[in-house]
Amino acid sequence: MRIKLILILLYSAFLFGQKPVEIKIESLTSLDETPEERTFTIKYSITNKTNKTIHFILNPDNLIPISAGSLNPSVYYKVYEKENSIDVSGIFTGKRTTRIFKDEAEVKKYNDSITDTFINRTAEQVIQESKARIIKNIQEIKSNQTKEFSTTFNWDKNRYFKNDVMEYYIDEKEPHFYELHINLMKEELLSKFSEEEKNEILKDKNFIKGWFTSNKVEINFRE
Repeated sequence: MRIKLILILLYSAFLFGQKPVEIKIESLTSLDETPEERTFTIKYSITNKTNKTIHFILNPDNLIPISAGSLNPSVYYKVYEKENSIDVSGIFTGKRTTRIFKDEAEVKKYNDSITDTFINRTAEQVIQESKARIIKNIQEIKSNQTKEFSTTFNWDKNRYFKNDVMEYYIDEKEPHFYELHINLMKEELLSKFSEEEKNEILKDKNFIKGWFTSNKVEINFRE
């Protein structure tokens, strides 16, 4: 009887120890498109480890530093020098695109459109835009399915940076590693929705929550 009880407890611990989601970095490659800038391409996957279809809220294309805050449906990244994590907030940028204008009138028209879009908005418009982003970022993965994602980011090869009082120098002689985190939330991200809207979003959906961490892979900061 005692042995049976121990086995039941061990089996229960195993079940509760299983994570419903696995995030894994498949590859992280680099290319020096110019002498002053390196472009990284990361490919990663998210696997549903359960026997049912799951849903969660995540923007899989937006990578932000882990120090940027937790209430954000983006993918977080963490950088290590050897075994120690380092705060490199702001060292990476998104893929740059160059916009060419034919004259000053076109420049003014573009700037005015940016002003209208991002400044002259009512509070209600901001809330509705936030809601629309949440809906857009609802992901679905079927039982035991793996979804793959890919995105790029840039580094200007500047090894020294300063963030407030913190200063850091990336040593090209030391190995560096890159890690991803996702913080899957539900109630926190649906706080701007009415109860009726929440019920409609959550209807017949198995939304999961939790913090999940990927494997580490080496990132190329060498010369």
